[in-house]
Amino acid sequence: MSDDDHGPGLLRSQPPLDRHGRPRWDDVLGDVARLGASVAARQRTTALTAANESAAVGETGEVALLTPADLPAVDEAPDDADDGSTGATEAGSGTRGPEPGGADTDEDRPSGGRRLLKDNIVVATGTALSRVTGVARLLAVFGLTGALADDYLLANNTPNIVYELILGGILTATLVPLFTEHLQKRDRAATDAVVSVTLVALAVLTLVGLVVSPALMLLYTQNVDPDVDAAQFRRVGIGLALLFVPQIFFYGVMALGSALLNARRRFFAAAWAPVLNNVIVVGVLVGATLTTEGDLTLAQVDDDRGLLLLLGLGTTAGIVAMALSLLPALWRAGFRLRFRPSLRHPAVRVAAGLSGWTLGYVIANQVAAQTVNWLAVGDESAVRSYQVAFTFFQLPHGLLAVSLMTTFQPDLARAFVRERWDLFHDRLLQGLRLLVAVMVPASVGYLTLATLVVQLGPESSPLGPGGTFNDAIPVARSLAGFAPGLLGFSVYLFILRAFYAVQDTRRPFWINSGENLTNILFAVVLVAPFGLIGLTSAYSVAYLLASALALAVLLRRLPPGFDLGGFVRTLGGCLAAGALMAAAVAGTVVGLSALDPDLLPLWVAAAVPVGGIVYLGAAIALGVADDAGLRRRLPGPLGRRG
Repeated sequence: MSDDDHGPGLLRSQPPLDRHGRPRWDDVLGDVARLGASVAARQRTTALTAANESAAVGETGEVALLTPADLPAVDEAPDDADDGSTGATEAGSGTRGPEPGGADTDEDRPSGGRRLLKDNIVVATGTALSRVTGVARLLAVFGLTGALADDYLLANNTPNIVYELILGGILTATLVPLFTEHLQKRDRAATDAVVSVTLVALAVLTLVGLVVSPALMLLYTQNVDPDVDAAQFRRVGIGLALLFVPQIFFYGVMALGSALLNARRRFFAAAWAPVLNNVIVVGVLVGATLTTEGDLTLAQVDDDRGLLLLLGLGTTAGIVAMALSLLPALWRAGFRLRFRPSLRHPAVRVAAGLSGWTLGYVIANQVAAQTVNWLAVGDESAVRSYQVAFTFFQLPHGLLAVSLMTTFQPDLARAFVRERWDLFHDRLLQGLRLLVAVMVPASVGYLTLATLVVQLGPESSPLGPGGTFNDAIPVARSLAGFAPGLLGFSVYLFILRAFYAVQDTRRPFWINSGENLTNILFAVVLVAPFGLIGLTSAYSVAYLLASALALAVLLRRLPPGFDLGGFVRTLGGCLAAGALMAAAVAGTVVGLSALDPDLLPLWVAAAVPVGGIVYLGAAIALGVADDAGLRRRLPGPLGRRG
């Protein structure tokens, strides 16, 4: 284990490297200063012991003992000093940020197991609760009559489409790495310029949305159900769409706030804010239905401007509340915006350069999605099965993979800015190992259970022809095609976050274009002979190939040092554990179904914990749980400390 893992130590035997892997001998002098810093750090120990006699209350209200990182640093500005927190210095004061390759702070080293577990639990729990409240929101929408529900959803999708096509993907890809770099360089003016220009762009885009929304709604409502008053449907839809347009601005504010917080490793507020939005919208929809006797209809909303305003402004209020709920967290993090929009600022030009490729990335995704939708047209049940299966497919990715991406990207970006490729490679390997360890059982589990449902379902009364859950079989067939690609999908998106961390959006564009082209080609070839499972299998093949290509391109772009052999060993061990899990799950379901085929849904549910236990035991026995760092995060006797 290197000195970097334990804190400041003696001079490194090798000089630090620059971003291109070349030696930086001038920075060796910086290591001499680390000796003095380590002496000063020892002097802080006495203060730390005394301070721990009283509790420090954190953001969450929990009482925690102070650590060395909580005490004032010696000749060192706090990590977010550039945003107005204590210790910030104005440009020209003579205070410089840390030199690349210089002494580490606690935040520059890989996060410990407990901290990483806490961050991921925060994000995953917020995501899970957001999904649950999102289902409640969808049920509330379905509480409206059919035509009104369709009109509401169609109108509400309009600002989402405008935002995602123009700015959504751009902000997601570029902001966290840029803000992380600004923090490391103590460049408050750069953050102010990027945020200010983005706010102006959001305001302009919102005005554009007001102009184009009526035209989009007219385009979307060309084929209105003959039983519905088309003129009425369009009037209500256009009215709602105009009331929903301000959401564009606040979606952007949410993205800005989330990026600013994530760059500072503050994950709670951004992860939980969508829950507030869902709760408000559920309240608005339920309140609207309670204002009338019986079902709320399209005609009633058309006749009552108050109901139209309640639905439109109430829904938009949820997005506004979601975005503004981040302000207290931003204030506590020390961020103070000085509104200084400047298109000529170097940071804005960098952001614009990164954004162009990302816009192409978003467009390529839309082309592929529309092509797949076109191939699925003609069979309404097939489209529905595809969408339901994709929802299941996204569930483990959203709960597990997204939390890892969110918490790892700031560390990758920070290592890049500080030109610490050893830390970058360490975090990349750690993230990929953890991702593989949690996504392999999800992928194998989906594939095994979906195949069993397809094979055994027709013999089960609830799932067979005419059964209550007979729609489960085509959904399971679709999911069986999606399942192998779940691992590739998550690994692919994690690797793209690594590209974004090194401020490279050009290569992701070309890789993503290849992935979408592969998806389209395989879908065209497979849909005729295999139907729906051909479409979902094409998706899996495309992402499995793209994930391997993305990793190869990333490693070629980075300086050497990534332990590819270690990653392959972890992947192989996880797949072996997954094979044992699949055998245990299949044996459980087949054995219990022989007793009573009609209880197949219950047997499928019972096999899930069996598979989880077998996978975890096999992963520990094969050593992959240790490689991935899982055992350090497990409670009780299964966990291993140190």
